[in-house]
Amino acid sequence: MKFAEVLVDVPAASQAYTYSVPWDLEPLVEAGVAVRVPFGSRQDVGGFVVRYPAEAPPAQAKAIRRVSSGSLLPGPMRALLDWVADHYLASRYQVYAAALPKGLLKGEAHDRLQLHAALVPGAAPESPPTARQAAILAHLERLGGIAAVADLVRDLRVARTTLDALARRGLLRLEMRAVRRSAPRTDALEHPPDLTADQAAAVAAIRGGKAGEIFLLHGVTGSGKTEVYLRAISDTLARGQKAIVLVPEIALTPQTISRFAARFGDRIAVLHSGLSDGERFDEWSRARAGTAQVVVGARSAVFAPLEPLGLIVVDEEHDGAYKQDQAPRYHARAVALRRAQLEGARVVLGSATPSVEAWHAAQKGAFRLLELPNRVAGLDLPPVQLVDMRQEALSGPRSLFGRALTRALREVLEAGDQAIILLNRRGHSPFVLCQVCGGTAECPHCSVSLTYHRSGAQALRCHYCGFARADVTRCDTCGARASRYLGAGTQKVVEALQALLPAARILRLDRDSTSRKDAHFEILEAFAAGEADILVGTQMVAKGLDFPRVSLVGVLGADAALRLPDFRSAERTFQLVTQVAGRAGRARPGRVVVQAYASDHPALVAAAAHDYGRFVAAELADREGTLYPPFGRLLVLTISAKSAERAEEAAGDLRHAIAHLPAEILGPAPAPIALLHGLHRVLVVVKTRRLPEVLVGLRSEVARVAARRRHVRISVDVDAMSML
Repeated sequence: MKFAEVLVDVPAASQAYTYSVPWDLEPLVEAGVAVRVPFGSRQDVGGFVVRYPAEAPPAQAKAIRRVSSGSLLPGPMRALLDWVADHYLASRYQVYAAALPKGLLKGEAHDRLQLHAALVPGAAPESPPTARQAAILAHLERLGGIAAVADLVRDLRVARTTLDALARRGLLRLEMRAVRRSAPRTDALEHPPDLTADQAAAVAAIRGGKAGEIFLLHGVTGSGKTEVYLRAISDTLARGQKAIVLVPEIALTPQTISRFAARFGDRIAVLHSGLSDGERFDEWSRARAGTAQVVVGARSAVFAPLEPLGLIVVDEEHDGAYKQDQAPRYHARAVALRRAQLEGARVVLGSATPSVEAWHAAQKGAFRLLELPNRVAGLDLPPVQLVDMRQEALSGPRSLFGRALTRALREVLEAGDQAIILLNRRGHSPFVLCQVCGGTAECPHCSVSLTYHRSGAQALRCHYCGFARADVTRCDTCGARASRYLGAGTQKVVEALQALLPAARILRLDRDSTSRKDAHFEILEAFAAGEADILVGTQMVAKGLDFPRVSLVGVLGADAALRLPDFRSAERTFQLVTQVAGRAGRARPGRVVVQAYASDHPALVAAAAHDYGRFVAAELADREGTLYPPFGRLLVLTISAKSAERAEEAAGDLRHAIAHLPAEILGPAPAPIALLHGLHRVLVVVKTRRLPEVLVGLRSEVARVAARRRHVRISVDVDAMSML
């Protein structure tokens, strides 16, 4: 008897289970196929064979009931998923669920079938067709011989019975075919533009690179990094290989998708969170079947089932969105590097503001550095004016917009240009303060203030757990009616702009305005079409946008992130300001106005000078000797419980249990957000240069403490991006 290890589609079942393989299924079973198995009291559960053949279990094993699909993932992909589970201390179920379309393991994901009419080649009618029948046949001929029946009925205004008559005469065939539920809009294929000397050198280097080589493409905003990606992909396809392009979710705009669709047509598949489950399954299936040779997508697209894989591009490689914030807490950049190693693919990491880790690796020779120091249009990078809001407050009445930004906005409107205003905080006001007792409105489930939202139903909302309540006029603490709304979010910025510039047409782009499907794309398309003069938004407006008429970018509260207790705060501030500044002056001269209270901070000064080298040298000097990345690896262990006492006790147990590991261990200490989703949180921080040894010991010790402390949750964030 043969046995197989099966990962069952039950979230609580974290490991694979051994099943016997009936003799009649042996020819169908192999690693990577989907099966149906009994599990517990349930008789028909979806599963995925992760190892076959497997060793016989010590006890009698239940049998696989049936095989529900052929192999879903090639061998290298299964090895990659096993690595992700081991490296990020995640269960196999969590990893496979993240990599595969939702419902695939359950057998619920399937093609959308639609009735089609297809011409029968060489069919000769016994008698001439009627005029209406002839029109149908001619229309099908123009469409390549096949079309959906519903489309024919609608477009030609014919009855279904007419099609049935043609089918009976043997002139066409009616059949069910899978149809794609969503496809990027594809205009006529474009011809590649001429390359600059720097672009040509970068393309040649990637083309001549070795299998598995990693390139860091450092190019200023507007330097043509995307064109380098497109040429590298073309070279990859010419070699008979396939390519993955990763883009941060917020940068996956219609402009980005259309660039790839215009070059590669129907050979691309697109994967992002805005797709329905069915649409995602269709795109994944096109990649697996080989219909699509290029996958463009957000974080999880790194798992796209392309084979053979020749190239992975990670655009804006510095972006924190590549790190998943819930289990499995993988970093798509790290997964891309591992996958390239397993499959011999080249990797291109691109950014105008590379992560400190990537830059350090390039300086050490682990990555090959390619530079694009100039914009392709020949324009200079826009001048950046730093405005000290402390001086603004002393010289006149307080306003969201300093005098320089107000003057620049008026000039933009007079010239018929466009502007982008960034404030990385949504809502109207982040604080509601009682002017009698000084109390603030706080979330009952999280230790954060409620944000006041004015548009739509006026409410106070928590941006962490989603709790909301109607805006109240009395203070929760003292009952007074003296509430004051402090601070500003994007909604207040829009209101202030409307008061300042009544004739201006304004759009807002943030999580609240894009909650409806496709709203993100619609807002950006409206701005691109000139239907608004000013686009106000959070970090969504900082990346992936190329609007020729934008001649001004304003940044409000540029130093807000610098106040966070996070070792990456300066890096994130430099990156955000530099990236959004790059939206200005891409086709005409532009300017940038950056408002901050700490306008003399080194990160802002370097960003204003477009001087990445100055910033990264200072940042590396600050981190050296601290074991913070890139000089060490960072793990954040979060211990959560319904009572603070339980969380603290479990954290103490864990701290004691891992004391022997080769690492510097900090804590336990309350998390910066000590209460989240109703759970009290305590952190233990681990910094080490010997990560593999730490991971081995950590997995067993976490499991041991979790088994003793059953009312406590322990999460491990390997290569954590923050300590919040």
